[in-house]
Amino acid sequence: MSSDDKTIEKKDGEESKGLDFKKSKKSGSDGIEQKVLAAKTKSKITPGWVFGMIILLLIAVSFVLAPAIEALVRPQNVNGIVFGKYGKEEIKYTNGNFFYDQVQNYGSQTKTSTDNPTQALYQIWKSAYDSTVLFTAVNQLANKAGIIAADPVVNRAIINSGAYNKDGKFNVELYQKASAESKASVEKSVRRSVPYQIVLDDVSTALSSSAEADYVAAMASKGRTFSYVDINASLYPDEKASAYALQNKQLFYSMDLSIISVEKEDEAKALAASIASGEKKFEEVATSSSKDSYASKEGKVGTVYYFGLTPNFKNAEDATKLLTAKAGDVIGPLEGPSAWSIYRVDSTPVEADYADPALLTSVKGYLAYNDNAVVDEYLATIANDFAQKAKGDFALAAEEAGLNVVTVANTPYNLAQSTYMNNFGYSDPSGLLGTAASAKEVGKQLYTVEAGTVMDPIKSNASYLVVKVDEESTDEGMGSYIKMFYNYLSGSQNQQDFSQALYTSDQFQDNFLGTFFSTILGDNA
Repeated sequence: MSSDDKTIEKKDGEESKGLDFKKSKKSGSDGIEQKVLAAKTKSKITPGWVFGMIILLLIAVSFVLAPAIEALVRPQNVNGIVFGKYGKEEIKYTNGNFFYDQVQNYGSQTKTSTDNPTQALYQIWKSAYDSTVLFTAVNQLANKAGIIAADPVVNRAIINSGAYNKDGKFNVELYQKASAESKASVEKSVRRSVPYQIVLDDVSTALSSSAEADYVAAMASKGRTFSYVDINASLYPDEKASAYALQNKQLFYSMDLSIISVEKEDEAKALAASIASGEKKFEEVATSSSKDSYASKEGKVGTVYYFGLTPNFKNAEDATKLLTAKAGDVIGPLEGPSAWSIYRVDSTPVEADYADPALLTSVKGYLAYNDNAVVDEYLATIANDFAQKAKGDFALAAEEAGLNVVTVANTPYNLAQSTYMNNFGYSDPSGLLGTAASAKEVGKQLYTVEAGTVMDPIKSNASYLVVKVDEESTDEGMGSYIKMFYNYLSGSQNQQDFSQALYTSDQFQDNFLGTFFSTILGDNA
C-alpha cells in the first residue's frame, strides 16, 4: 500500500485495507493507478504543468522513439516547426538550428527502451524547447546590449569547450587533424552561444553588498522553537466508533479479493471470457496481463473493507455486486476511474466485529477523511480543554493526557519559503505544524505571540494542533553559512529569477503543447 492510503493494510489476516492500483513495471503504457482514501499534501504545481501532464497521461500513442527525434522532413514541415514566439522571433525547430541540436542532445541521453516512450519523447522535446526559449530571450537581450561574439573570445571558448581535449587538456594536434566540417560545426555552436553565456555569467556573478548578506544572515539565523500535540481522530472513543459502524454496517463489511486490471474494455472482456471458459486460470491471467501492482501477487489483494472498495468503480453501485457475491465468484469486467477490472471474491463478505480494535481503528480513519463532522466537535472540545491545562505545564499536561509532544527546532519566519532560509520542512519532524503554518494568518501568529504562549487550538486538516511557542533562538551556524556562501546563493537565485522573468514575460507566446501533440505525435503516430 502507498503511504498515502488511509485504509489499513492487513497483515497475516489481522486488518483490512483498501485497494491500491499502481503502475506495473511491465506496462508499456502510462499504467493504471487507483488509490483509496488518498490524502496527499498539496505541492506547488502550476496549472499549465497540470494541464500538460493530464493530456500526456491520457494519450496512448505507439511509435518508435528514434525516428521521432529526427528532423521530421515531411512536406508540411520543410520550413520548420514553430512552437511559439519570443518577441517577433519564432521558436522554430528546423534542421541544424539550436532547437534541433537541443533535441538531439536530450534524445541521446534518453534510453529508447523506456517503458513509456510517449512520456520520454515529451520530456525530450519539452526540455529542448525550454532551453531554446531561454536561449532566444537571452540572445535578444545580448543583441540589444551590443554584446557580440568577438573572435578572440570565440577562440578562447573553443579551446575551453573540450571539443579538442586529450587527457583533459586542449590538444593542438587533435585540433589540426579535425576536418574542416567538424571545425566549422564546433565554431558555429560556440559562436552562437557566446553572447548567451556572457549574459548568464553577468547575471549569476553579480556581487551583493556585505550589508545585504548580513541582513539575510540575521533573518536566517533568528527564529523560534515550538512544541505541539496532535489531537486527531484516534482519540475518538471506541464506543462511539463502534456505534457509528453499527449504524453504517455496509461500509465495514470485509472480504478477500483478487483483481485483474487492464486499460481497454475489449481486452478485459476477452480475458474474462478465457477465465470463464476454463481456458486460463485467474492467477495466470493476473500475472501475464494485469497492469496493476497486484500482478506480481497473482492478483491477490487481500482483505478490504467495502468503504475502501467503492472509490475504485466509476459507478459506485457496481461495488454491491461484490458485496452480494460468494467465495469463488468472478465478477466483471467493471469500469473504474482509469481501468477495467475483473474481480474474484476469495471469501464471502462478512459483517464486521464491532468490538475488534482493528475495525475501530479503521472506522476512526474513515471518519477523519470521509465524515469529519462526526468527530470534529469531540476533538475540538478535547483540544480546548488541553490548551487550558497546558498553560500551566505543557509537558505535564501532555503526559497526563497521553499525548506525544512534537518538538520543532529553531525555525525562522519564512512564510514566503525563501531558499536562503530554513523552514518547517526541515525542522518539523511530523510536518503537521508546517502544513498549518502555510496559512498566512497562522504563520504570522506563530511569530508574533509572546514566547512561552500556549496558543488556541489550530485546525489542520482532520486534526487540531495545540502549540506552545517555546523561545526565541539563534542558529549561529546558519548565519555563518549564509555569510560565507551568500554570493553563490545570490547568484543562483538571480539566475532563477532572471529565467522566471523571461518565461513569464508578455513577449513570450507559448504554443508548445498544441504543436507537440498535433505535429510531433501526429507525425509519428
